[in-house]
Amino acid sequence: MSIPLRELIERHCKGVIGGWDNLKAIIPGGSSVKCLTKDMCDEAIMDFDDLKSYQSGLGTAAVIVMNNDVDIIDCILRLSKFYQHESCGQCTPCREGTGWMVDILQRIQIGNADFAEIDMLEELSY
Repeated sequence: MSIPLRELIERHCKGVIGGWDNLKAIIPGGSSVKCLTKDMCDEAIMDFDDLKSYQSGLGTAAVIVMNNDVDIIDCILRLSKFYQHESCGQCTPCREGTGWMVDILQRIQIGNADFAEIDMLEELSY
């Protein structure tokens, strides 16, 4: 707790493949919290209050690091498919929303999405 995110990654986790400048994003608290951009990661502290200021959180504290070699749409699509599969189906937002997210992300992936769907995707993810 309260360690700078950059220090956690570089000092205790062997760093980002390709170096810190090759960082695309970090999900600091497992797959259900908001990604932090490299600029955010430069300053973020691994504690509840600081991550909340970035609209993210510690969640499960399973840190996911993505460098510039990954396609972030592919990563988010894979996570969305996981949540769609794992949904128990009891609540409508999860049962329906994860399916919509997968559909939108697949359209974005092939370049067949409307710009309005980006806002819809953000709304679905909250």
